[in-house]
Amino acid sequence: MSNYRSATGATGLTRKCVSVTVIFWLALSSAQSLAFGVDGHLITVRIAENHLSEKTAAALAQIGGGKALGELALWPDQIRGAQKWSHTKPWHYINIKDQQRFDDLRRSRKGDVLSALHESYRQLKDPRTGKQQRRETLGFFLHMAGDIHQPLHVGRYNDLGGNRVSIKWLGNSKRRNLHWVWDTGLIKDDELSVEQYSALIDVSTAQQRRNWQSDSFLGWAKESKILRAQVYEFGQPAQKGSITINQDYIDRTKPLLKKRLLMAGIRLAGCLNRIFDAQGFPQLAADKNACETSQHLE
Repeated sequence: MSNYRSATGATGLTRKCVSVTVIFWLALSSAQSLAFGVDGHLITVRIAENHLSEKTAAALAQIGGGKALGELALWPDQIRGAQKWSHTKPWHYINIKDQQRFDDLRRSRKGDVLSALHESYRQLKDPRTGKQQRRETLGFFLHMAGDIHQPLHVGRYNDLGGNRVSIKWLGNSKRRNLHWVWDTGLIKDDELSVEQYSALIDVSTAQQRRNWQSDSFLGWAKESKILRAQVYEFGQPAQKGSITINQDYIDRTKPLLKKRLLMAGIRLAGCLNRIFDAQGFPQLAADKNACETSQHLE
């Protein structure tokens, strides 16, 4: 599909790279982190693991080749600075104006987080997908399912998803940006390990899980867009071009971020169970809306 092609014309996830296996495993050991913070992705994946069937978990372990799902989920951030993978940078987000409808959005030919989710999900379902490509595709799917639930990854054009909004964190003199607050700052503020944080927020009813897992990828994006308004409610004017993130803002927005992390994990598990254990989840497998994106957006 045209909007999932790189600038050189090579198809997104199927693009051939020299020594891709070497790049893949070297990248997993890198400390670089660029999108939804490291902890955010690890928390989302940990919650998903809690809701996978044994059959699905076994299939994913085989695809991962001994690598933890958390490692695979971090990989897309770690390699996008490499020239061979630079075409994947736009796959981490989608920009849309506040009053704009997704139906009217002119999509980038280089791809975006919606097209990345759609294509990686399609390739995971396809039995013809090769072993190495399937592993890479799984990494992209795990990662983008987290990114799309962070409201600023469905961002505004004018400030690049909060990256141009200068902030001071609790009066600290070091300048940050609003995107950092939602990727990293709000999570780190609790001073919990990934295991502790995941256990704390992984609380949901069966009805909530059914509702969340029945939504499409487009539905996930629409939710993030709606939530953006709360992200920009600072309760105070900017001072010297910078917004101070105070304790009131943190206390108000933490529950929102925690719910998004939980929903991302639950939905990720649902999509993976739908692929690898359809018989174990017949209602989810029969849902034509779940884990899909409207074709007119592709």
